[in-house]
Amino acid sequence: MRHVSVDQVAAEEEASMASGPMPPTEPSSGSPSSELAALYRRQRAPMVRLARLFTGSNAVAEEVVQEAFLRMHQQRARPDNPEGYLRTTVANISRSHMRRLRLERRLPAQDRATFDDPVIDETWAAVCRLPFRQRAVLALRFYEDMDQAEIARVLGCRVGTVKSSLHRGLSKLREELS
Repeated sequence: MRHVSVDQVAAEEEASMASGPMPPTEPSSGSPSSELAALYRRQRAPMVRLARLFTGSNAVAEEVVQEAFLRMHQQRARPDNPEGYLRTTVANISRSHMRRLRLERRLPAQDRATFDDPVIDETWAAVCRLPFRQRAVLALRFYEDMDQAEIARVLGCRVGTVKSSLHRGLSKLREELS
């Protein structure tokens, strides 16, 4: 099996863009590697932003997304919903990273990003102090605009857990920011 890195996919993308615009292909008619390259072009940046919201780090987000694309490439059968599979994989890898980090540090992860606007700084710091599940639910709800059933499917939990995590996360943010 051929392993593909994100750098290889990016190089293929640059080469295809240099040769001019290509006509759109049907998803079923393209080769698996061209479908993965097209998915990479469409979803890489949004998935990096999503992973950034989960992990609080650009560097970790890049690694998470690269790992998600590699896992997708290694799948024998093409997923029915590649975007959903990718989003779920990013969420799961991010969750695993945060668990490892918590075990290593025994402290909640702190964000080191700073913003010019003090309100954004304060809000972002409060979001980063939330437990992973609450932060993930808030990111999927308000950043990805997913409904509660979709969030439950992505995070592998019940809809009731999503509802309570959303309520608790918003309550903690309101409490800290008032």
